[in-house]
Amino acid sequence: MTPPLPVTIGDPMRPDPTRLAALLAEAISAGWFSNAGPLHFRLEQALAQTLGLPQLALVSSGTMALMMALRLGDLPEGAEVITTPLSFAATVQAITWCGFRPVFADVDPETLTLCPAAVEAAITSRTAAILPVHFLDVPCDVVGLQAVAQRHGLWLAYDAAQAFGLTLHGQPIGLYGDATAFSLHATKVLHTGEGGFLATPTSVGNRLQKMRNFGLEAGRMAGPGTNGKLSEPQAALGLALLPDLPGEIAARLDLRAIYDAGLEGLPGLAPHRGGPGASPGLTTYALRARPALRAHLHQALAEARIMARDHFALLCGSDTCWPDAPIITRRASPAAVDHAPEVLCLPLHGRVSAEDAARILAILRHVTTQEARS
Repeated sequence: MTPPLPVTIGDPMRPDPTRLAALLAEAISAGWFSNAGPLHFRLEQALAQTLGLPQLALVSSGTMALMMALRLGDLPEGAEVITTPLSFAATVQAITWCGFRPVFADVDPETLTLCPAAVEAAITSRTAAILPVHFLDVPCDVVGLQAVAQRHGLWLAYDAAQAFGLTLHGQPIGLYGDATAFSLHATKVLHTGEGGFLATPTSVGNRLQKMRNFGLEAGRMAGPGTNGKLSEPQAALGLALLPDLPGEIAARLDLRAIYDAGLEGLPGLAPHRGGPGASPGLTTYALRARPALRAHLHQALAEARIMARDHFALLCGSDTCWPDAPIITRRASPAAVDHAPEVLCLPLHGRVSAEDAARILAILRHVTTQEARS
């Protein structure tokens, strides 16, 4: 019997070849391949309209968007930036590449996002900014973090790489804080292969345009900048995929509903969701389970060629680039350490078939039932 094809944790949308070819032909005909060409401008406008954002700036990667989000704050060189220990490596790499020092504050045990009380405990005279992460499609405590930032005069930039299309109380997630960085990497809902964008609630569009183009104005360097531009072929890929985005979103929401129904009542297993007012996540479907059960589930899925993701490694502590950096917390033990080993992410994309979903749920039911009996 032929084994089933692997089900990957992520699987990028593929553009219609004819649609993509037509867009690339436009760039070739114009001889315009970079430096904010017509396709770049069209994608910026279309994305802003799709996501309900007043303005955004396309850049070369999500990491570049994070770096620019920090640089927009005019932070002093060597300043401390408080962030979460529970995120992808790019979050802290952006801080260090900008010449700032990361300080790790604890997460909330329920949401696994940066805890405002821990942030307040981590603030020193050198603190200049907070960089929280909307982690696993769960929004941060934006009210609590905004209050801390305002009390201490801190720049508040968000990492929303895992939060494309997320809304909170009906507002796009990119409207919170001083700046929000998004990713358009191939692992995301909509992608340009590599790429990202930066959303800001205030009008700094001209400054963003200069910053991503070496800080140039009329050919002279007029401020801080770098080469952060998205190319026209990348913009063509994003534009070619945009007509398919509603179908991809619908497929992911349908798959979430299938998972939700199939997981109801399973012992020791709970979906990780946003709180009141948060829209369903489109990037990640995460489960929470005690570490031993999580490990058994991950192994059983892998044996069935289902590639779930079983953890996010902490960014500080032993075997990291910051082995001596503490996680500042107001708890007896950091929630990040205690609860990070509970996370298991299931495949969530439009290429997961109904049969795949049924197999995944059958494995989860079998393992959890066996564990409950033992």
